[in-house]
Amino acid sequence: MRLIKYQDGWTRRLFLERVAQGASALGVIAPLWEVIGSTGTCEAAYPPELLSIEAYTKGKLKAGDVLSADNVDIVKDLLDPIAYHQIKNDKRVVDLVATTTDINRINPSEFIAATERNRGVHKLDENSNVWTKDGKPWIGGNPFPEPSDGTQVVTAMSLSWGKHDAVLHPIKEWDTDAAGNTQYAYEMAFLEYQTVGRLVMDPKPYLPGHLDQLRLVPDVITAPEDQRGTAFLQIWAYDQRMFPEFYGYTPLLKRVRTFPVDQRFEPLLPGENYFSTLAWHVGDPVLTWGNFKIVGRGPILNGIQCPIYKNRGWLFKNCGGQSGNKYFRTWMELVPETIIVDYEPVKYPRAPISKKRTWFDARTMQPLVTNTYDRQGKLWQQWEGGFAWYDKADGGVDWPSSAPDKFWWWAHVHAYDVQNETLAKLQLTPEVTGGYTIRINDPAIFNEFCSMSALRRMGR
Repeated sequence: MRLIKYQDGWTRRLFLERVAQGASALGVIAPLWEVIGSTGTCEAAYPPELLSIEAYTKGKLKAGDVLSADNVDIVKDLLDPIAYHQIKNDKRVVDLVATTTDINRINPSEFIAATERNRGVHKLDENSNVWTKDGKPWIGGNPFPEPSDGTQVVTAMSLSWGKHDAVLHPIKEWDTDAAGNTQYAYEMAFLEYQTVGRLVMDPKPYLPGHLDQLRLVPDVITAPEDQRGTAFLQIWAYDQRMFPEFYGYTPLLKRVRTFPVDQRFEPLLPGENYFSTLAWHVGDPVLTWGNFKIVGRGPILNGIQCPIYKNRGWLFKNCGGQSGNKYFRTWMELVPETIIVDYEPVKYPRAPISKKRTWFDARTMQPLVTNTYDRQGKLWQQWEGGFAWYDKADGGVDWPSSAPDKFWWWAHVHAYDVQNETLAKLQLTPEVTGGYTIRINDPAIFNEFCSMSALRRMGR
């Protein structure tokens, strides 16, 4: 009976109808969050063609195959236009893997549990800020796992970027020219510290005295030597209509400066082709953007599981471009359902971006890939993220003692400018210069990094 009901094109028509009708139901053959709540997986919510790239392509592609210019047209409808261009025209290749259906491997289990526990607890006020129904700040998890509109989709993600209470990301970055030759290379320690919506660290869900804040975001450059000690600190207000306080320490001048609002649309370091506004896709307070509109639904290919922890130094192999080293050689799998949202910079009159278009994983509201458009409406930038379920017992090497044996997190970012063909590629590593290693839900991060005195101390 199922084979007859879910015939060719059935799911595509269903997704088109839902967008046209403004329907917000998630899942195809069963309500998504009812399935997740009872089974812990998404399998029963989708037909076979949305859970297997082999079934979707009728055997033309399968897990273990390599996606390249020779076969990418088979799945052109599963890629954002910039990823398709990279594979079709710039020698990028991607390894295909099986679809991940265990919900606890595509977000932290604590976050998933809080999402289920707190279903129906949150609401948007008249300004579209998130509060509990008794008027308190967000208490954790995805506040809108079954969103009714584009505002709820984007807001659900923006409250917590990394989905942990506190994190230290050791990051390596390579900025390339159009051919893929590295022009600049950086190492940095990027941190996030949640003051509300806390699920692991005590006190929870709030840090006393900081309920008017959402997060603290320190960042310090550790290499190369001429940039070492450059440091930044953002203090985000809970009211998402307000701009973050944004400070930077410059070693050359040995002083702290305040960044203007428009700095969010300029590179922070030489050679970078991306801006703060693209961090975690929604790098600005969500209500400084607006006109949120759901413009599409359907599956996508994305890097949900990229097991770099099995490689020495957790380093990706490279591929593509004239140099052969332009892109990370990433893994992609079929994501059964995404919600595609367009939104515009309503509080940045001089923003060079006219709109963003982001694909959100319907299972978690995790953003997967964003395309931006310039002021003339032309396709401009891509921010493509990849993730992983890190498991030391599953062949993990170079594991830092500061990291848990198992955790969910991001793995890589491609920041691509399709107009000049430059690429910034960033990835999580176990450690960077200066001895900074992975730390997750470590309360000591607050005193060590999240203050103006720490900003000066991290500098040199």
